[in-house]
Amino acid sequence: MFYLQIITSYFIPIIYDSCLSLLLVLIALAIFRIKDSSVRILFLFIPLIRPFIIVMEKINLNEIYMNSRSGVGGLRFPDPLNIINIKGQFEQGRIVLFSDTNYLILITIILLIIFFLIIRWIIIALFYKKLALEDKVLRNDIPDLFNIVDKYNKNTKTKKTPGISLTQTQNYCPFVVGIKKTTLVLSPKLIENLTPSEKETVIYHELSHIKRNDNLIGWIALILRDLNFFNPFGYIAYFLIRSEQEADADKLALKFSGKKPKEIANDILNSIKKIITLEKQRKVNKILVPPQISTFLPVRMLYQKKLSNRINSVLKTNPDRIYAKTFPKILSYILFIFILLIQIIYVIKINNIIILL
Repeated sequence: MFYLQIITSYFIPIIYDSCLSLLLVLIALAIFRIKDSSVRILFLFIPLIRPFIIVMEKINLNEIYMNSRSGVGGLRFPDPLNIINIKGQFEQGRIVLFSDTNYLILITIILLIIFFLIIRWIIIALFYKKLALEDKVLRNDIPDLFNIVDKYNKNTKTKKTPGISLTQTQNYCPFVVGIKKTTLVLSPKLIENLTPSEKETVIYHELSHIKRNDNLIGWIALILRDLNFFNPFGYIAYFLIRSEQEADADKLALKFSGKKPKEIANDILNSIKKIITLEKQRKVNKILVPPQISTFLPVRMLYQKKLSNRINSVLKTNPDRIYAKTFPKILSYILFIFILLIQIIYVIKINNIIILL
């Protein structure tokens, strides 16, 4: 009964509320035509954040009212002041968390899950660090690549220049490592196969991730998604956040390169085709690459649709209207707070079990 209560009080409400909040977010983005990727990403964090509001809350139900009804729905705002009534537990002379065997088992399971997640995050971080330090090169070694970086920094008025590392692994996808101290990781084989225009677009795209602090945002989204490992809508929200990051990096590459949308779209497609060719030429088994570092890596079916949307987004982009103006952005933040806090609840009573969705 204890574990059934955990499922009905936490797991089911979290999945339900994440699904509902994701739908509300997508409807709001469509109705209000929010195009600014930074604002869209903020909204897409809602399905990842809402579960923690639900977990912290302890909602008091009117049992007498529910005894006469099988279900009731409505709107409510969360009550953060009614989290866990520790004082009440001490007044009743019992400390539930330390005296009940079920609670001890539950805490042990939670600690084990957190332990394995931390190990996972450390492994990913070490993987990044290894690639970033694999073959650091200086300006004299590859002046043409550093000239592209300097040109981007001049156009964007960025003072900090990232390091460049050439990876000799079988990973051909360019990506950025680090949050404060950043490194651009490139495959020499890919660089050799790119035209000057494609090379510039690829590097501009990756430098745009640095300008947008996408690594920091990506890590936060990844941690929240992993903590919601049982929640399928957390994975969908994470996928959409990554897609928005890619779309906005393309838009910034378009804005600061001075190229036309069709040129950027062609550069992206040609770069991906060359990555596919290099992938097919592998004579060894594929290595495992964490999905969050692969910005140009094509994956079948779902990612083909993602690529199609990405190219269409580039072609429709107006470089002068990438970011929203101040007043519409403020209204978007107000809408964000409203969707984050408002909850559409439905309470169902099945026999003696009350499920609060």
